[in-house]
Amino acid sequence: MKQPTKLRVLVAETDHLLAVTFRFGLVGSLVLAVLAASSAAATASAPQRPARADLDAFEKVDLDTLAEKYRDFYNEIEVILTAAEEDVFLRLESDFQRDEFMERFWRVRDPSAGTPRNEYKEEYEKRLEHVEKHFGRGVPGPGRKTDQGRMYLLLGEPMNIKSLPYEQQLRPVEMWWFHANPRLGIPPFFYLVFFKRNGVGQFRLYSPLVDGPMALLNPSGVSSARGIQSGEAGYMSQTEGEIGAALDVLKYIDAELAQAALSLIPGDYGGQVGYGSMRSQMMMGDIESIPETIMPTAFWAYPILTGMVEADVRFETMPIQAQAIALLDPSGVPFVHYGLLTDGNRLNLNNYEDSWYVTFQVAGTLVDDQNRIVTSVKGADGSSTKVLQADLDEAEARNLRSGPLLYLDRFPVVAGRYDFDLILENNVSREYGRASFAIDVPAPWPEVVRSSRPLLLWAVFEDPQYDPYAEHYPFQVGRYDLIPALEPVFDQAKAILVFQQLYLPRGHQGFLEATYRLSNGSETLIDRIEYIDPADADSNGTINHIATIVLEDIAAGEYELFVDLDGDDRGGTTYTLTVDPEAEIAPHLHMNAGPPPTDPWFAFDRAQQLRTLAEIDAAIEVLQTAVERVNDEEILALQIDLLMEAERYQDLEALLMPMQRARPNDTDMLMALAAVNSRMGNNGQAIRWYERVRLATRPEERVDVLNPLASAYFGDGNHAKAREMLEKSLAVDPDQPEIRTLLDQVLGRGGGASR
Repeated sequence: MKQPTKLRVLVAETDHLLAVTFRFGLVGSLVLAVLAASSAAATASAPQRPARADLDAFEKVDLDTLAEKYRDFYNEIEVILTAAEEDVFLRLESDFQRDEFMERFWRVRDPSAGTPRNEYKEEYEKRLEHVEKHFGRGVPGPGRKTDQGRMYLLLGEPMNIKSLPYEQQLRPVEMWWFHANPRLGIPPFFYLVFFKRNGVGQFRLYSPLVDGPMALLNPSGVSSARGIQSGEAGYMSQTEGEIGAALDVLKYIDAELAQAALSLIPGDYGGQVGYGSMRSQMMMGDIESIPETIMPTAFWAYPILTGMVEADVRFETMPIQAQAIALLDPSGVPFVHYGLLTDGNRLNLNNYEDSWYVTFQVAGTLVDDQNRIVTSVKGADGSSTKVLQADLDEAEARNLRSGPLLYLDRFPVVAGRYDFDLILENNVSREYGRASFAIDVPAPWPEVVRSSRPLLLWAVFEDPQYDPYAEHYPFQVGRYDLIPALEPVFDQAKAILVFQQLYLPRGHQGFLEATYRLSNGSETLIDRIEYIDPADADSNGTINHIATIVLEDIAAGEYELFVDLDGDDRGGTTYTLTVDPEAEIAPHLHMNAGPPPTDPWFAFDRAQQLRTLAEIDAAIEVLQTAVERVNDEEILALQIDLLMEAERYQDLEALLMPMQRARPNDTDMLMALAAVNSRMGNNGQAIRWYERVRLATRPEERVDVLNPLASAYFGDGNHAKAREMLEKSLAVDPDQPEIRTLLDQVLGRGGGASR
């Protein structure tokens, strides 16, 4: 085997819509990673967009006149169908257009475009099945029409459900607890409460502001509350009025329900009755608006209506060999390393101003067992198009395409078990190849002995001058640079190199035994045991072990290699490989040097992954090193969000105050401090910070300032100012139905208490 040449190449990256993988967090287990995708779709199709007013040229059809499959489609996705998309769908003139709409509706919501799966569609269909099965019983309509069904479709499975069906003083109640994607504009953690308004019938969504705690009590509970309010119960409530009395009864039944009855957002009580309930009402409106947040325009659908849609056809005809494995760096940071091997002549050859380059496209997603996309393959700018550009002349570029091309890459990840979907595409010919892997990402110091899957290598390079703070390559682990054998063909005059990581529990004693057995199906030709000294483990309890299987006495042919580590109870691994004395394996190697594992942006990526997995405290700890090392707005913004989600308000205020003093007119900093004080119930201080934002941004008024400012005024007892702020908010953006409801039904246009 010829030694692969390590090319130091420049990487240029460009967007290609259909294979770009976008990554966001989750609501429940549903991937809602289409915010950026929809924006990119709108940009990509900008020259073909019809004006919004042009829709009036197309007559609306009556849904009841459509074929059954189109009615079923509409009914099933009505909860997530935006008003703009509905407007287009009901104006389509042919079944061909409707079929195209149905197909593209799911495609533009695909969070991992370019991979075989559409996680959004899969998860929504799973939700819909659950909703119809569990919420459609004994009700006049389908389950998706119930309050519980609608919320389940929008938010997914709650993290926890508490059911209180038969209490002496309480109407039947269910309380759902959620962890949500903060990018959707809703709090990261919140409750939803459902109750049977008259003790029977469907569960209805409870509003702390509109319904109030008394609505949760049955006649017996109401009687107890009246007794507390009047003093007949022998004691007075700590909180005055009907709400306080009802809360006292609820606290006796369930303290968590009593808190949720006052505010659906934990930490929003602040000693101010009514403040949290107003923010809860706004949050409920934001939940109902999730479809518009995900898909803010229907630009993707307009070409279907106007007949400008182009067909998108791709062919799974590109032959590839692929490999993916999770390995622990000596720094303690795990990485997924992956490689793709394909014929160079299946890729694009291009030139620009006498510079030659080869282009191809890689996309991939790492998904956990709850169908959450934890991270994805992406370029430096978030795109997934890779351009191999190495200052080549035409002859070198064409030579690059004359044989196999081996592409290697890596990305940081957090410990866990995942499915990894990987795709390589020629974005000109539309050919692609794909592969899937089960990935077990290790953590330092496991409970019992563990090991990585054995990795067959074509070559390994050892750097005696290894610098942990210098650039690192894919498939580099400490001082070892590994070249994986993606096609398991080995030169008879060489050897098979087998790499494996071993992960030891703390205090492990005794040598480990690794078995290597090569057979041809009828007899064993090599049977060897290597003893591994636990003293070789690094500071994370990890051993990097390389075994050499010499082939000089092995005839050409196909063989099976069995590798097993005694002590790892998951069993051994068997590989089928070929020994060929005439093997000429010399792939052109494309991999890019990247930052060391200690780079702050790897901590940023891992913190985002932990946030997706709802491990907020762990995310804060991982990101803190990056906050301390670099002064970067994006890293700081994430840490602020994480501390807010963890309700660590004192820590957050301590982080922000010195920065605010250094940047007194920074509106983002002022907004963060206002939000912190709101969460702590310091409404007066929150008002001062929000008003400083208004002062800094005059004459412009912003909805994202006015609405929370109204909540702070409401919590401070100044209903007139709360009403004034909400009226200003509606003047800026009239399309806020929940705010209009607050004004009309709760505060009133001309009334309401004022201080």
